[in-house]
Amino acid sequence: MTQGELVPRGSRTMVFQKDIDGTQIGPDRYALALALRELAQRLGVTLSRYSVRVPWDRSTLSRYFSGALVPPAEFVEQLIDDGNRETGTELTPDAQDTVRKLHRTALRVTSPHSADLQDLRDKLSEADRESRHLHQEARLLREMVRSAHEHLDEQQARLRQLEQAGAATRLVHRAELDQRTADFDSLRAERDELQEALIRLTAKLAEAERRAREAEERCIGLEQQLDTAEAQAEERDAEAEADVDTVTNTATAEATISPGISVHLGITREAGARLARTLDEQVPLPLTEARLRKVLGRPGIYQLLRGGPSQPKERMYVGKADRSLPQRLDFARLRILGRKYISLDDMYFRYVYEDDLSAVAPENLVIKHLQEERGVSLLWNHNGFSNNDPGRRRDQAQLQPQHFDAAHPIDLDWSLRHDGHQQWLSPRDFATYLKAELPFAFRQKLEPALAEEVSLEVPRGPLSADTAFRLLARNLGESWQVSALKGYVILYKEHTEYPNAIRYYRGENVTDA
Repeated sequence: MTQGELVPRGSRTMVFQKDIDGTQIGPDRYALALALRELAQRLGVTLSRYSVRVPWDRSTLSRYFSGALVPPAEFVEQLIDDGNRETGTELTPDAQDTVRKLHRTALRVTSPHSADLQDLRDKLSEADRESRHLHQEARLLREMVRSAHEHLDEQQARLRQLEQAGAATRLVHRAELDQRTADFDSLRAERDELQEALIRLTAKLAEAERRAREAEERCIGLEQQLDTAEAQAEERDAEAEADVDTVTNTATAEATISPGISVHLGITREAGARLARTLDEQVPLPLTEARLRKVLGRPGIYQLLRGGPSQPKERMYVGKADRSLPQRLDFARLRILGRKYISLDDMYFRYVYEDDLSAVAPENLVIKHLQEERGVSLLWNHNGFSNNDPGRRRDQAQLQPQHFDAAHPIDLDWSLRHDGHQQWLSPRDFATYLKAELPFAFRQKLEPALAEEVSLEVPRGPLSADTAFRLLARNLGESWQVSALKGYVILYKEHTEYPNAIRYYRGENVTDA
Protein backbone atom coordinates (compact mmCIF):
# COMPACT_ATOMS: atom_id res chain seq x y z
CA MET A 1 0.00 0.00 0.00
CA THR A 2 1.47 3.36 -0.99
CA GLN A 3 1.52 6.40 1.24
CA GLY A 4 -1.68 8.43 1.03
CA GLU A 5 -3.80 5.61 -0.36
CA LEU A 6 -6.11 5.47 2.68
CA VAL A 7 -6.20 9.14 3.61
CA PRO A 8 -5.24 12.31 1.70
CA ARG A 9 -1.66 13.48 1.95
CA GLY A 10 -1.19 16.34 4.40
CA SER A 11 0.78 17.41 7.45
CA ARG A 12 2.31 14.38 9.12
CA THR A 13 2.75 14.87 12.86
CA MET A 14 3.34 11.30 14.04
CA VAL A 15 6.95 10.24 13.59
CA PHE A 16 7.84 6.56 13.87
CA GLN A 17 11.34 5.76 15.06
CA LYS A 18 10.97 2.09 14.26
CA ASP A 19 11.02 1.27 10.53
CA ILE A 20 8.86 -1.41 8.95
CA ASP A 21 10.92 -4.37 7.77
CA GLY A 22 8.75 -6.23 5.28
CA THR A 23 11.30 -9.03 4.91
CA GLN A 24 11.03 -9.85 8.61
CA ILE A 25 7.27 -9.58 9.21
CA GLY A 26 5.85 -10.78 5.89
CA PRO A 27 3.66 -9.03 3.30
CA ASP A 28 0.37 -9.20 5.24
CA ARG A 29 1.65 -7.55 8.42
CA TYR A 30 3.67 -5.13 6.28
CA ALA A 31 0.52 -3.95 4.44
CA LEU A 32 -1.38 -3.61 7.73
CA ALA A 33 1.42 -1.60 9.38
CA LEU A 34 1.50 0.83 6.43
CA ALA A 35 -2.28 1.28 6.67
CA LEU A 36 -2.16 1.88 10.43
CA ARG A 37 0.56 4.51 9.97
CA GLU A 38 -1.56 6.28 7.39
CA LEU A 39 -4.52 6.34 9.79
CA ALA A 40 -2.30 7.58 12.63
CA GLN A 41 -1.51 10.74 10.69
CA ARG A 42 -5.15 11.82 11.08
CA LEU A 43 -4.69 12.10 14.84
CA GLY A 44 -2.64 15.31 14.77
CA VAL A 45 -0.48 14.26 17.73
CA THR A 46 2.79 12.47 18.34
CA LEU A 47 3.05 8.82 19.25
CA SER A 48 3.87 9.72 22.87
CA ARG A 49 0.85 12.01 23.15
CA TYR A 50 -1.44 9.37 21.69
CA SER A 51 -0.13 6.71 24.10
CA VAL A 52 -1.48 8.65 27.11
CA ARG A 53 -4.97 8.76 25.60
CA VAL A 54 -5.43 5.05 24.95
CA PRO A 55 -5.06 1.82 27.00
CA TRP A 56 -1.85 0.86 25.15
CA ASP A 57 1.59 2.19 26.11
CA ARG A 58 4.06 3.73 23.69
CA SER A 59 6.11 0.55 23.32
CA THR A 60 3.07 -1.53 22.39
CA LEU A 61 1.82 1.12 19.95
CA SER A 62 5.24 1.23 18.31
CA ARG A 63 5.13 -2.55 17.82
CA TYR A 64 1.65 -2.29 16.28
CA PHE A 65 2.76 0.45 13.88
CA SER A 66 5.95 -1.41 12.92
CA GLY A 67 4.20 -4.73 12.24
CA ALA A 68 6.00 -6.55 15.07
CA LEU A 69 2.59 -7.30 16.63
CA VAL A 70 -0.87 -7.59 15.09
CA PRO A 71 -3.13 -5.38 17.24
CA PRO A 72 -6.57 -6.45 18.49
CA ALA A 73 -9.59 -5.42 16.43
CA GLU A 74 -10.65 -2.87 19.06
CA PHE A 75 -7.37 -0.98 18.51
CA VAL A 76 -8.12 -0.63 14.78
CA GLU A 77 -11.65 0.61 15.51
CA GLN A 78 -10.43 3.10 18.12
CA LEU A 79 -7.75 4.40 15.74
CA ILE A 80 -10.43 5.03 13.10
CA ASP A 81 -12.82 6.67 15.60
CA ASP A 82 -10.11 8.87 17.13
CA GLY A 83 -9.09 10.04 13.66
CA ASN A 84 -12.71 10.83 12.81
CA ARG A 85 -13.05 12.98 15.93
CA GLU A 86 -9.77 14.82 15.37
CA THR A 87 -10.43 15.63 11.70
CA GLY A 88 -14.18 16.15 12.04
CA THR A 89 -14.72 13.90 9.01
CA GLU A 90 -15.65 10.26 8.68
CA LEU A 91 -13.14 7.92 7.07
CA THR A 92 -14.73 6.67 3.86
CA PRO A 93 -16.50 3.29 4.07
CA ASP A 94 -14.14 1.89 1.42
CA ALA A 95 -11.10 2.93 3.46
CA GLN A 96 -12.58 1.42 6.63
CA ASP A 97 -13.28 -1.84 4.81
CA THR A 98 -9.75 -1.87 3.42
CA VAL A 99 -7.99 -1.53 6.77
CA ARG A 100 -10.32 -4.06 8.43
CA LYS A 101 -9.63 -6.61 5.68
CA LEU A 102 -5.89 -6.01 6.05
CA HIS A 103 -6.19 -6.54 9.81
CA ARG A 104 -8.20 -9.76 9.48
CA THR A 105 -5.76 -11.13 6.90
CA ALA A 106 -2.72 -10.38 9.08
CA LEU A 107 -4.48 -11.82 12.13
CA ARG A 108 -5.24 -15.06 10.30
CA VAL A 109 -1.58 -15.45 9.31
CA THR A 110 -0.31 -14.91 12.88
CA SER A 111 -3.11 -16.55 14.90
CA PRO A 112 -5.71 -18.64 13.03
CA HIS A 113 -7.69 -19.37 16.21
CA SER A 114 -7.95 -15.67 17.05
CA ALA A 115 -8.91 -14.93 13.46
CA ASP A 116 -11.72 -17.51 13.59
CA LEU A 117 -13.10 -15.90 16.76
CA GLN A 118 -12.81 -12.43 15.21
CA ASP A 119 -14.65 -13.62 12.08
CA LEU A 120 -17.52 -14.80 14.25
CA ARG A 121 -17.52 -11.50 16.17
CA ASP A 122 -17.60 -9.60 12.86
CA LYS A 123 -20.51 -11.71 11.59
CA LEU A 124 -22.41 -11.29 14.86
CA SER A 125 -21.80 -7.52 14.81
CA GLU A 126 -23.12 -7.27 11.24
CA ALA A 127 -26.12 -9.47 12.02
CA ASP A 128 -26.85 -7.42 15.14
CA ARG A 129 -26.75 -4.18 13.12
CA GLU A 130 -29.12 -5.66 10.56
CA SER A 131 -31.43 -6.97 13.30
CA ARG A 132 -31.57 -3.58 15.03
CA HIS A 133 -32.25 -1.85 11.71
CA LEU A 134 -35.06 -4.25 10.82
CA HIS A 135 -36.62 -4.01 14.28
CA GLN A 136 -36.52 -0.22 13.97
CA GLU A 137 -38.15 -0.44 10.54
CA ALA A 138 -40.84 -2.73 11.97
CA ARG A 139 -41.48 -0.29 14.84
CA LEU A 140 -41.87 2.61 12.40
CA LEU A 141 -44.23 0.61 10.19
CA ARG A 142 -46.19 -0.46 13.27
CA GLU A 143 -46.58 3.20 14.22
CA MET A 144 -47.68 4.06 10.66
CA VAL A 145 -50.28 1.27 10.75
CA ARG A 146 -51.56 2.52 14.12
CA SER A 147 -51.78 6.08 12.78
CA ALA A 148 -53.56 4.86 9.64
CA HIS A 149 -56.06 2.95 11.78
CA GLU A 150 -56.74 6.08 13.84
CA HIS A 151 -57.20 8.22 10.72
CA LEU A 152 -59.48 5.59 9.18
CA ASP A 153 -61.57 5.47 12.37
CA GLU A 154 -61.92 9.26 12.24
CA GLN A 155 -63.06 9.11 8.62
CA GLN A 156 -65.56 6.36 9.41
CA ALA A 157 -66.96 8.47 12.28
CA ARG A 158 -67.32 11.51 10.03
CA LEU A 159 -69.06 9.39 7.39
CA ARG A 160 -71.53 8.13 9.96
CA GLN A 161 -72.18 11.70 11.13
CA LEU A 162 -72.83 12.85 7.56
CA GLU A 163 -75.13 9.90 6.91
CA GLN A 164 -77.13 10.67 10.06
CA ALA A 165 -77.23 14.41 9.32
CA GLY A 166 -78.31 13.78 5.74
CA ALA A 167 -81.16 11.48 6.76
CA ALA A 168 -82.44 13.92 9.41
CA THR A 169 -82.48 16.98 7.18
CA ARG A 170 -83.32 15.39 3.84
CA LEU A 171 -86.85 16.82 3.72
CA VAL A 172 -86.18 20.10 5.53
CA HIS A 173 -82.99 21.20 3.83
CA ARG A 174 -83.24 19.82 0.33
CA ALA A 175 -81.00 22.58 -0.95
CA GLU A 176 -78.08 21.40 1.15
CA LEU A 177 -78.43 17.76 0.17
CA ASP A 178 -76.32 17.99 -2.96
CA GLN A 179 -73.43 19.58 -1.02
CA ARG A 180 -73.64 16.94 1.72
CA THR A 181 -73.68 14.24 -0.92
CA ALA A 182 -70.52 15.67 -2.52
CA ASP A 183 -68.81 15.80 0.92
CA PHE A 184 -69.91 12.24 1.59
CA ASP A 185 -68.55 10.99 -1.73
CA SER A 186 -65.25 12.81 -1.14
CA LEU A 187 -64.87 11.35 2.33
CA ARG A 188 -65.76 7.90 1.11
CA ALA A 189 -63.12 8.14 -1.62
CA GLU A 190 -60.55 9.28 0.94
CA ARG A 191 -61.61 6.45 3.23
CA ASP A 192 -61.12 3.93 0.42
CA GLU A 193 -57.64 5.31 -0.29
CA LEU A 194 -56.79 5.02 3.41
CA GLN A 195 -57.97 1.42 3.45
CA GLU A 196 -55.78 0.60 0.45
CA ALA A 197 -52.81 2.36 2.09
CA LEU A 198 -53.48 0.43 5.30
CA ILE A 199 -53.48 -2.85 3.41
CA ARG A 200 -50.13 -1.95 1.81
CA LEU A 201 -48.63 -0.87 5.15
CA THR A 202 -49.87 -4.03 6.86
CA ALA A 203 -48.21 -6.15 4.16
CA LYS A 204 -44.97 -4.17 4.53
CA LEU A 205 -45.13 -4.57 8.30
CA ALA A 206 -45.61 -8.34 8.00
CA GLU A 207 -42.60 -8.54 5.64
CA ALA A 208 -40.47 -6.32 7.92
CA GLU A 209 -41.38 -8.43 10.96
CA ARG A 210 -40.51 -11.61 9.05
CA ARG A 211 -37.12 -10.20 8.06
CA ALA A 212 -36.52 -8.97 11.63
CA ARG A 213 -37.27 -12.45 12.98
CA GLU A 214 -34.90 -14.02 10.47
CA ALA A 215 -32.18 -11.49 11.38
CA GLU A 216 -32.69 -12.21 15.07
CA GLU A 217 -32.45 -15.95 14.40
CA ARG A 218 -29.16 -15.34 12.57
CA CYS A 219 -27.92 -13.41 15.62
CA ILE A 220 -28.90 -16.28 17.91
CA GLY A 221 -27.13 -18.79 15.67
CA LEU A 222 -23.98 -16.67 15.54
CA GLU A 223 -24.08 -16.11 19.32
CA GLN A 224 -24.17 -19.88 19.82
CA GLN A 225 -21.29 -20.38 17.38
CA LEU A 226 -19.26 -17.67 19.13
CA ASP A 227 -20.04 -19.10 22.59
CA THR A 228 -18.90 -22.54 21.42
CA ALA A 229 -15.74 -21.17 19.76
CA GLU A 230 -14.81 -19.11 22.83
CA ALA A 231 -15.45 -22.10 25.11
CA GLN A 232 -13.16 -24.21 22.92
CA ALA A 233 -10.51 -21.48 23.01
CA GLU A 234 -10.86 -21.37 26.79
CA GLU A 235 -10.39 -25.15 26.93
CA ARG A 236 -7.24 -24.85 24.82
CA ASP A 237 -5.92 -22.18 27.21
CA ALA A 238 -6.75 -24.39 30.20
CA GLU A 239 -4.95 -27.36 28.64
CA ALA A 240 -1.91 -25.20 27.93
CA GLU A 241 -2.02 -23.88 31.50
CA ALA A 242 -2.12 -27.43 32.92
CA ASP A 243 0.76 -28.65 30.77
CA VAL A 244 3.53 -27.36 33.02
CA ASP A 245 5.77 -30.33 32.27
CA THR A 246 6.62 -28.95 28.85
CA VAL A 247 8.75 -26.18 30.38
CA THR A 248 12.41 -26.78 29.44
CA ASN A 249 15.75 -25.43 30.64
CA THR A 250 17.06 -24.04 27.36
CA ALA A 251 16.90 -20.22 27.53
CA THR A 252 17.56 -17.29 29.85
CA ALA A 253 15.34 -14.74 31.58
CA GLU A 254 15.76 -11.02 32.06
CA ALA A 255 13.48 -8.90 34.29
CA THR A 256 13.40 -5.13 34.75
CA ILE A 257 11.78 -3.96 38.00
CA SER A 258 10.34 -0.45 37.77
CA PRO A 259 6.99 1.35 38.12
CA GLY A 260 4.56 -0.07 35.57
CA ILE A 261 6.74 -3.14 35.52
CA SER A 262 7.46 -5.11 32.32
CA VAL A 263 9.13 -8.52 32.22
CA HIS A 264 10.81 -10.28 29.26
CA LEU A 265 11.27 -14.02 29.74
CA GLY A 266 12.91 -17.06 28.27
CA ILE A 267 11.98 -20.61 29.28
CA THR A 268 14.09 -21.59 32.31
CA ARG A 269 13.39 -22.73 35.85
CA GLU A 270 15.24 -19.61 37.04
CA ALA A 271 12.74 -17.50 35.08
CA GLY A 272 9.88 -18.88 37.19
CA ALA A 273 11.68 -18.03 40.43
CA ARG A 274 12.61 -14.55 39.23
CA LEU A 275 9.11 -13.83 37.98
CA ALA A 276 7.58 -15.08 41.25
CA ARG A 277 9.89 -12.73 43.18
CA THR A 278 8.95 -9.87 40.85
CA LEU A 279 5.25 -10.47 41.54
CA ASP A 280 5.91 -10.70 45.28
CA GLU A 281 7.57 -7.28 45.19
CA GLN A 282 4.40 -5.66 43.84
CA VAL A 283 1.95 -4.14 46.33
CA PRO A 284 -1.35 -6.08 46.40
CA LEU A 285 -4.12 -3.92 44.96
CA PRO A 286 -7.86 -4.21 45.72
CA LEU A 287 -9.72 -6.04 42.94
CA THR A 288 -12.05 -3.13 42.14
CA GLU A 289 -13.22 -1.46 38.94
CA ALA A 290 -11.50 1.77 39.94
CA ARG A 291 -8.13 0.00 40.29
CA LEU A 292 -8.54 -1.97 37.06
CA ARG A 293 -9.12 1.24 35.09
CA LYS A 294 -5.53 2.23 35.95
CA VAL A 295 -4.05 -0.97 34.44
CA LEU A 296 -2.91 -0.65 30.85
CA GLY A 297 -4.56 -2.82 28.20
CA ARG A 298 -1.42 -4.90 27.66
CA PRO A 299 -0.69 -8.63 27.91
CA GLY A 300 0.85 -9.99 31.08
CA ILE A 301 0.42 -12.28 34.07
CA TYR A 302 -1.32 -11.74 37.38
CA GLN A 303 -1.91 -13.20 40.84
CA LEU A 304 -5.15 -13.20 42.80
CA LEU A 305 -4.83 -13.05 46.57
CA ARG A 306 -7.41 -13.42 49.32
CA GLY A 307 -7.37 -11.85 52.78
CA GLY A 308 -8.75 -8.92 54.75
CA PRO A 309 -7.18 -5.44 54.58
CA SER A 310 -5.04 -6.07 57.67
CA GLN A 311 -4.67 -9.85 57.27
CA PRO A 312 -2.00 -11.96 55.55
CA LYS A 313 -3.04 -12.62 51.97
CA GLU A 314 -3.15 -16.12 50.53
CA ARG A 315 -2.23 -16.71 46.90
CA MET A 316 -5.29 -18.22 45.21
CA TYR A 317 -4.59 -18.10 41.48
CA VAL A 318 -1.94 -17.30 38.87
CA GLY A 319 -3.10 -16.55 35.34
CA LYS A 320 -2.18 -14.77 32.13
CA ALA A 321 -3.82 -12.27 29.79
CA ASP A 322 -2.89 -12.79 26.16
CA ARG A 323 -4.38 -9.44 25.12
CA SER A 324 -5.45 -7.18 27.97
CA LEU A 325 -4.73 -7.49 31.70
CA PRO A 326 -7.64 -5.27 32.82
CA GLN A 327 -10.11 -7.30 30.73
CA ARG A 328 -8.88 -10.59 32.16
CA LEU A 329 -8.81 -9.23 35.71
CA ASP A 330 -12.33 -7.89 35.27
CA PHE A 331 -13.40 -11.37 34.16
CA ALA A 332 -11.91 -12.69 37.43
CA ARG A 333 -13.72 -9.95 39.37
CA LEU A 334 -17.05 -10.92 37.82
CA ARG A 335 -16.40 -14.60 38.57
CA ILE A 336 -16.22 -13.71 42.26
CA LEU A 337 -19.05 -11.17 42.23
CA GLY A 338 -22.43 -12.64 43.10
CA ARG A 339 -20.96 -15.77 44.75
CA LYS A 340 -21.55 -17.22 48.20
CA TYR A 341 -18.91 -17.55 50.92
CA ILE A 342 -16.58 -15.04 49.28
CA SER A 343 -16.41 -11.25 49.04
CA LEU A 344 -14.64 -8.90 46.65
CA ASP A 345 -13.66 -6.85 49.70
CA ASP A 346 -11.17 -9.63 50.52
CA MET A 347 -9.71 -9.96 47.00
CA TYR A 348 -6.46 -8.37 45.78
CA PHE A 349 -4.26 -8.69 42.73
CA ARG A 350 -0.67 -8.22 41.55
CA TYR A 351 0.45 -8.06 37.94
CA VAL A 352 3.37 -7.59 35.56
CA TYR A 353 3.31 -6.76 31.87
CA GLU A 354 4.72 -9.20 29.31
CA ASP A 355 4.07 -8.32 25.65
CA ASP A 356 5.20 -11.54 23.98
CA LEU A 357 3.41 -14.59 25.40
CA SER A 358 3.53 -16.61 22.19
CA ALA A 359 6.68 -18.61 22.95
CA VAL A 360 6.48 -18.93 26.75
CA ALA A 361 3.84 -19.64 29.37
CA PRO A 362 5.06 -17.40 32.23
CA GLU A 363 2.13 -18.25 34.48
CA ASN A 364 3.15 -21.92 34.31
CA LEU A 365 6.69 -20.97 35.34
CA VAL A 366 5.34 -19.18 38.40
CA ILE A 367 2.88 -21.99 39.25
CA LYS A 368 5.60 -24.62 38.97
CA HIS A 369 8.02 -22.58 41.10
CA LEU A 370 5.43 -21.81 43.83
CA GLN A 371 4.24 -25.40 44.04
CA GLU A 372 7.56 -27.24 43.77
CA GLU A 373 9.98 -24.82 45.41
CA ARG A 374 7.80 -23.07 48.01
CA GLY A 375 5.06 -25.65 48.61
CA VAL A 376 2.33 -23.06 47.85
CA SER A 377 -1.09 -24.53 47.07
CA LEU A 378 -2.91 -22.38 44.51
CA LEU A 379 -6.48 -23.40 45.31
CA TRP A 380 -8.10 -21.84 42.23
CA ASN A 381 -5.69 -23.08 39.57
CA HIS A 382 -7.01 -26.12 37.69
CA ASN A 383 -10.34 -26.06 39.54
CA GLY A 384 -12.52 -24.28 37.01
CA PHE A 385 -12.05 -20.71 38.26
CA SER A 386 -10.99 -19.31 34.87
CA ASN A 387 -13.59 -21.20 32.80
CA ASN A 388 -16.25 -19.43 30.77
CA ASP A 389 -19.76 -20.83 30.41
CA PRO A 390 -18.89 -24.45 29.48
CA GLY A 391 -21.71 -24.76 26.97
CA ARG A 392 -24.72 -27.04 26.61
CA ARG A 393 -22.69 -30.24 26.39
CA ARG A 394 -21.23 -29.72 29.89
CA ASP A 395 -24.47 -28.88 31.75
CA GLN A 396 -24.81 -32.48 32.95
CA ALA A 397 -21.20 -32.75 34.17
CA GLN A 398 -20.74 -33.61 37.85
CA LEU A 399 -18.60 -31.07 39.72
CA GLN A 400 -15.92 -32.19 42.13
CA PRO A 401 -16.13 -30.75 45.70
CA GLN A 402 -12.97 -28.66 45.13
CA HIS A 403 -14.34 -27.06 41.95
CA PHE A 404 -14.72 -23.28 42.27
CA ASP A 405 -18.45 -23.37 41.44
CA ALA A 406 -19.04 -26.07 44.09
CA ALA A 407 -17.10 -24.17 46.77
CA HIS A 408 -18.60 -20.78 45.82
CA PRO A 409 -22.03 -21.28 44.17
CA ILE A 410 -23.90 -18.35 42.69
CA ASP A 411 -25.91 -16.16 45.06
CA LEU A 412 -29.55 -16.03 43.93
CA ASP A 413 -30.22 -13.25 46.44
CA TRP A 414 -27.87 -11.01 44.45
CA SER A 415 -29.44 -7.56 44.01
CA LEU A 416 -29.81 -6.52 40.38
CA ARG A 417 -31.00 -3.11 41.44
CA HIS A 418 -31.86 -1.44 44.75
CA ASP A 419 -34.62 0.70 43.28
CA GLY A 420 -36.25 1.14 39.91
CA HIS A 421 -39.35 2.13 37.98
CA GLN A 422 -42.15 -0.12 36.80
CA GLN A 423 -41.52 -1.49 33.30
CA TRP A 424 -43.30 -3.55 30.68
CA LEU A 425 -40.97 -5.83 28.72
CA SER A 426 -41.30 -8.87 26.51
CA PRO A 427 -39.96 -12.08 28.12
CA ARG A 428 -37.08 -12.12 25.64
CA ASP A 429 -36.12 -8.49 26.32
CA PHE A 430 -36.26 -9.15 30.07
CA ALA A 431 -34.01 -12.21 29.64
CA THR A 432 -31.56 -10.08 27.61
CA TYR A 433 -31.56 -7.48 30.41
CA LEU A 434 -30.81 -10.18 32.99
CA LYS A 435 -27.93 -11.57 30.93
CA ALA A 436 -26.32 -8.11 30.81
CA GLU A 437 -26.83 -7.29 34.50
CA LEU A 438 -26.13 -10.58 36.28
CA PRO A 439 -22.55 -11.11 37.52
CA PHE A 440 -22.73 -14.80 36.56
CA ALA A 441 -23.54 -16.39 33.19
CA PHE A 442 -27.17 -16.68 32.09
CA ARG A 443 -27.70 -18.77 28.96
CA GLN A 444 -31.17 -18.76 27.37
CA LYS A 445 -32.79 -19.78 24.11
CA LEU A 446 -36.06 -17.89 23.77
CA GLU A 447 -37.69 -17.77 20.34
CA PRO A 448 -37.58 -14.43 18.49
CA ALA A 449 -41.40 -14.39 18.50
CA LEU A 450 -41.31 -13.76 22.27
CA ALA A 451 -39.65 -10.41 21.57
CA GLU A 452 -42.96 -9.13 20.18
CA GLU A 453 -45.08 -10.12 23.19
CA VAL A 454 -45.23 -7.23 25.66
CA SER A 455 -46.73 -9.09 28.59
CA LEU A 456 -44.21 -9.06 31.43
CA GLU A 457 -44.52 -6.41 34.15
CA VAL A 458 -41.35 -5.65 36.09
CA PRO A 459 -42.51 -4.08 39.36
CA ARG A 460 -40.97 -0.94 40.77
CA GLY A 461 -38.50 -1.11 43.63
CA PRO A 462 -35.63 -3.52 44.38
CA LEU A 463 -35.11 -6.61 42.25
CA SER A 464 -33.04 -9.69 43.16
CA ALA A 465 -31.91 -12.47 40.84
CA ASP A 466 -34.33 -14.89 42.50
CA THR A 467 -37.28 -12.49 42.09
CA ALA A 468 -36.34 -11.90 38.44
CA PHE A 469 -36.21 -15.64 37.67
CA ARG A 470 -39.57 -16.20 39.40
CA LEU A 471 -41.09 -13.39 37.34
CA LEU A 472 -39.65 -14.72 34.08
CA ALA A 473 -40.74 -18.32 34.73
CA ARG A 474 -44.26 -17.25 35.74
CA ASN A 475 -44.72 -15.35 32.47
CA LEU A 476 -43.23 -18.10 30.27
CA GLY A 477 -45.39 -20.86 31.74
CA GLU A 478 -44.89 -24.49 32.74
CA SER A 479 -43.22 -25.59 29.49
CA TRP A 480 -40.12 -23.48 30.21
CA GLN A 481 -37.59 -24.15 32.96
CA VAL A 482 -35.08 -21.78 34.55
CA SER A 483 -32.34 -23.97 36.06
CA ALA A 484 -30.01 -22.28 38.54
CA LEU A 485 -26.86 -24.40 38.56
CA LYS A 486 -23.95 -23.88 40.94
CA GLY A 487 -21.94 -21.79 38.49
CA TYR A 488 -24.50 -20.29 36.10
CA VAL A 489 -28.17 -20.21 35.09
CA ILE A 490 -29.82 -21.67 31.96
CA LEU A 491 -33.29 -21.28 30.43
CA TYR A 492 -34.73 -23.83 27.99
CA LYS A 493 -38.09 -25.30 27.04
CA GLU A 494 -37.61 -28.53 29.00
CA HIS A 495 -38.19 -30.42 32.25
CA THR A 496 -34.69 -31.70 32.98
CA GLU A 497 -32.84 -32.55 36.18
CA TYR A 498 -29.20 -31.40 36.51
CA PRO A 499 -26.61 -32.85 38.95
CA ASN A 500 -25.36 -29.39 39.96
CA ALA A 501 -28.70 -27.62 40.24
CA ILE A 502 -29.50 -25.29 43.14
CA ARG A 503 -33.03 -24.30 42.23
CA TYR A 504 -35.59 -24.82 39.45
CA TYR A 505 -38.21 -22.30 38.29
CA ARG A 506 -41.16 -23.68 36.26
CA GLY A 507 -44.23 -21.48 35.87
CA GLU A 508 -45.50 -20.74 39.38
CA ASN A 509 -43.43 -23.56 40.91
CA VAL A 510 -40.02 -22.94 42.51
CA THR A 511 -38.15 -26.02 43.74
CA ASP A 512 -34.83 -26.21 45.56
CA ALA A 513 -32.64 -29.07 44.32
